Amino acid sequence: MHLLPATGADHPVLAWTEGTALRPVRAALDAAGWAAFRAELGVRPAQAYPARQGQVYFPFRRIFTVARTGARAEENS
Repeated sequence: MHLLPATGADHPVLAWTEGTALRPVRAALDAAGWAAFRAELGVRPAQAYPARQGQVYFPFRRIFTVARTGARAEENS
């Protein structure tokens, strides 16, 4: 669970996903296409993730991976 502050003009989940999952979408669209896509998408995060007491609770999964290579991996076999 991640707590996002509900400040600013944009919904915090929209702002979060613009910097992560939506980067490939933005790269594929021209400025007008991105503006239209964002306008269409803009109302949906507020419906799915309402602000409560100035914060938005945004659940997402994280995967952490640890790997070893070379001599250190052989020592631990």
